Amino acid sequence: MFRAYSLIDQENIETEIKALEMQRKFTTILALDVVGFSKLMSIDEDRTLVNLQARRKIIDPLIEIKGGRIFNTAGDSVLAEFSNPVDAVECGVQIQNKSVSINNKADEADRMSYRIGLNMGEVIVSDGNLFGDAVNVAARLESQAIADGLCISESIFEIVNMKVKVSYEDAGQLNLKNISKPVRAYNVLKCKGASRGIISAEAEPKVKIDTVGSGTVAVLLFKNLSNDEEQGYFCEGFSEDLISALSRHSSLLVSASNASFSYASKDKTNSEIGRELGVRYIVDGKVRKMGARMRISVSLLSAEDEKIIWNENYDTNLDDIFDVQDEIVSSTVAKIVGKVESDQVKQLANKKPEVMEAYDLVLKGLEYHRKSSVSAENNKKALSLFTKATEVDPNYARAFAWKTCSLANNSEWFPNDMPDNWMEDAFSSVNRAMELDPDDPEAHRILGAVKLMFEGDMEKAIFHHKKAIEICPSDTFHLARYAVLLSYLGKADEAIEQLDKALRINPFGSDLIFETQGVCEYLLQNFSEALESFKNMQIDTRTSLFYSAVCHKLLGNLDISSEKLEIAKAESGMDIEKFVTTQLYQDPTISKDLIANLSEIETASK
Repeated sequence: MFRAYSLIDQENIETEIKALEMQRKFTTILALDVVGFSKLMSIDEDRTLVNLQARRKIIDPLIEIKGGRIFNTAGDSVLAEFSNPVDAVECGVQIQNKSVSINNKADEADRMSYRIGLNMGEVIVSDGNLFGDAVNVAARLESQAIADGLCISESIFEIVNMKVKVSYEDAGQLNLKNISKPVRAYNVLKCKGASRGIISAEAEPKVKIDTVGSGTVAVLLFKNLSNDEEQGYFCEGFSEDLISALSRHSSLLVSASNASFSYASKDKTNSEIGRELGVRYIVDGKVRKMGARMRISVSLLSAEDEKIIWNENYDTNLDDIFDVQDEIVSSTVAKIVGKVESDQVKQLANKKPEVMEAYDLVLKGLEYHRKSSVSAENNKKALSLFTKATEVDPNYARAFAWKTCSLANNSEWFPNDMPDNWMEDAFSSVNRAMELDPDDPEAHRILGAVKLMFEGDMEKAIFHHKKAIEICPSDTFHLARYAVLLSYLGKADEAIEQLDKALRINPFGSDLIFETQGVCEYLLQNFSEALESFKNMQIDTRTSLFYSAVCHKLLGNLDISSEKLEIAKAESGMDIEKFVTTQLYQDPTISKDLIANLSEIETASK
């Protein structure tokens, strides 16, 4: 009898196991816990519980807004799941920013800090709860996070590192309690260094383009068919150069690279891509390297019916790569707008290096530079490669321009370790770039920033930013930076025109575009429209937060304005006067009004 019962029980167990196997899924886990909760309870149980409940009324809606679901709570901890790791990291950042701002206003006894851990993996679902190593690792990473910080697993980092406007510090291989294998992890930091970003595969265009002009074209990221995956840097650099050259032709409107390249990881047809980007033509290509030789295959397609208009194969090597670029530009422009003469093609092309090794070094450097806001190591590698390129070819302007940019980023990552003469080196480098090639767009953009920030020469800053746009009209970063300058001049209408151009060639937009758009709407006293622009941003910035506070105040939303101001001060580490000094308005009344409104919010909240 005992034996029969055991057999039946075993069968039930096996049935339950099979049922569980049918309820597995892949998800992202956010684990949150209060720092020093036991100590807080030992000091004042009632007060701690009241504070905990008040914080949960803030945290729970933030999780819900970002598409998360809380599946377990125990005491001071929260476990939530997200279908998208990008949303999970953004939610974690928002929770910590909000928490820090509350603590800055609270009495010492009411302050409460959190640690957050994030991991992704397969979980077992049972009655709405989730179980498995993915959950356990997230909980252990939470315990490794610094107070008010986030610690994320490598699996999360690999997906989000160029899609959330934050930076990361390698925490190394962590031996987590009761986890069999070490887990590589990263601490999330405030964003350091400039980044033009990569658009997430899950992102959708923020702007719908209804009119598709006759000369509209997008260059997709050329596919790397080589066995060596590291050759991807060449495909990206080559594709960028084509976009730059094509965009200089006045009859063409070329989609921005960060928009068109995003489709490399999206499962969409050429006609769908054409509709979303608002283009009539698509340039698609492949690169296969075979030792010193390479084959580049290029096609020009009609986005509407996906028919091939023109295609060609080029067998070449690095020394002749610019001749191939010229041929592709010539053939593409000729098919879209008619015959193009050889001297026109030369005007569209970038200035060629004298030593082709320098070109290869710059392309490798750009791969790391695009990720310079992700980690300090990326910026170090970029700076090293650009510096080497200047040594290999002392007459290559592009290398000097990008070296300047990397030096500036380095100063953000290592403010205390920079040599005393680093700014002198940076200025010398960008001036050398301008001497060598007066048509280098990055040199003009950097010089524009130098003239504004260090010399206060708005007129020259405007000149250099306009020149950068003239040389490379497809770069939305140039357009957005120029719009910022126009806003400082009080020309908000003109600034919005530039931002509209940027959104036309990149319908996905960027945080810089939407931030500047919001500031311009504020200047035009369109406060609701300003807030809508800020909502399009992936991560709030100090600028968007300070201006959001003022907009809410002027719309009568006093509680929200106070909340936004506190988060802005906590996030930036700036008081009102310090922040306003970063807004370089030429009309002092704009700055005075900004200070007055922010000060009124601060006074009312005390």
